[in-house]
Amino acid sequence: MNARSAFLGVITVFVLVLLILNTSCVSPSLLAWNIEKARNNLNHLEVGMTKDEVIGIMGPPYTREMFPDETGQPVEVLVYITQYTDSGPIPDSDKTPICLRNGRLIGWGRNFYDRTQKHDVTIRQR
Repeated sequence: MNARSAFLGVITVFVLVLLILNTSCVSPSLLAWNIEKARNNLNHLEVGMTKDEVIGIMGPPYTREMFPDETGQPVEVLVYITQYTDSGPIPDSDKTPICLRNGRLIGWGRNFYDRTQKHDVTIRQR
């Protein structure tokens, strides 16, 4: 094989790899989020599970939030990406929040999260 044939072979492989990556339905960075696994694992959650049990089932969250409930108790929200519409920034509708109070699962899903009371808290120093 001469140098020109070898060069054309390398170029052909490079172009094919670019075409495959460019036409893929899921970007490589999204594979790390385990979207399908997270969506399927929601079926294994039960109210009352510990945070460690939830993370053991779901894996690490994409992000998390914390806010006080109506009694001032902190509610921790683990957010998982459970679909991706490939429309730029990930919209809230593509994320599934999982809510915990006192380290125990109290509910999950966008409807539950939206109905959970959130309060603004101002901390003042004396």
